[in-house]
Amino acid sequence: MSKIKGETLFWMARAMAVSKVNKRLDHYVLKGRLRSEGFERWRYVFSAFSPSKGTERTFFIELYIVNPAVSPKTAVISQKSRLVASESDLQYMLAGTASAEKASEEVAVQPSYVLVKVGALGVGGKQMNKFYAPVQFSFVKSSGAFKVGECLFSTNALSGSVSVSPQELRVRPELLCNPGAMSWELKFERPIECAPLYNRKKTVWLPIGVKSLFSGSVHFDNEEYVVLPKSSNGYIDKSWGVRPNSPYFHLSSSKMTSIISGRAMHNSCFALEGEFGGKLCATLVLEGERFSVENRGIFKKDVILHDCSQLEDGESGEKVHWTVSIHKGKFVIDIDVYCPGNELFVRDYEMPHGERCLLKILAGGTGSGEIRFYKKIGKNLELLEHANIFDAICEFGQMEQVGK
Repeated sequence: MSKIKGETLFWMARAMAVSKVNKRLDHYVLKGRLRSEGFERWRYVFSAFSPSKGTERTFFIELYIVNPAVSPKTAVISQKSRLVASESDLQYMLAGTASAEKASEEVAVQPSYVLVKVGALGVGGKQMNKFYAPVQFSFVKSSGAFKVGECLFSTNALSGSVSVSPQELRVRPELLCNPGAMSWELKFERPIECAPLYNRKKTVWLPIGVKSLFSGSVHFDNEEYVVLPKSSNGYIDKSWGVRPNSPYFHLSSSKMTSIISGRAMHNSCFALEGEFGGKLCATLVLEGERFSVENRGIFKKDVILHDCSQLEDGESGEKVHWTVSIHKGKFVIDIDVYCPGNELFVRDYEMPHGERCLLKILAGGTGSGEIRFYKKIGKNLELLEHANIFDAICEFGQMEQVGK
């Protein structure tokens, strides 16, 4: 792909500044009001190989901190029914009087916990959740490491385990997950980082490791998987604020092959997320050339058009189609990603304000499609790059109030 004059030196200087910013944002950031009305979410996604089966899977590990100051000593899950049950209410219940209805009303509660969410994307995808009281969560500023239960999250390593039994789910359906077990020992580095692309008081999104390299091992439901840096297709991001986005839209990938040259694009990746006031933010690196759409100022003319729709294919069945068109200065970038319906599943997140509201995200890690990169020349478009996209993380979500 031809070099874009004026971009390279700017982004080399920007990359140095990004690393300094990210060292500070690697730390625990929930402060003030956000500790009782907010969330912080870390996400790590990577691919691993099964030596016994010869297959590859995409795994995710997440740390989701919600309203830690509301109930520091006890994990409170708002999906669990809670009853008004004073002594007088119980007497009325036993007597069968009208106040029995009052006694069975649910109390609106805010969630308050530290959640470790892990699992696998693709066919047979699932999630396992482990909830901890906020007091069980610790952060060592000198090392930049988070620790909760058996799980460790540092600036270059992850370790831990989560297991949920069928019996536990029958007793506690509010865990909102599947039965299973996963343990991991991983190291990682972030060769391509990014500064926050959306930064407001109420919401921040930081694709801190838009291209990340993982190594180590994962045990998933008694199957061992090996994680190799070159094939890990790793991605790391972080978000925090008053509440997660709804509607929610995400696309990212670091596995691309040029259709023009036929070569793998090892120094390329992209990540897009929103909706931030109906808009997306994005970062793209195409063989060293970086482009970002941050939507920080009201006078920015960068535009991203996006859509997510369901398609019916007579041969392969249902598919979901993510489309994005980015218009930035003299350049246009079009992205199309498809994921079969049977390779998608729904992840659930409680919203910080409670009220039995869930953000339900339809998620896949095996999206495939194409990216086209154009330069405007007068009224025409010159194609600079055309590439295939593989193993894309593709997600779409909406907030729902359940149990009504």
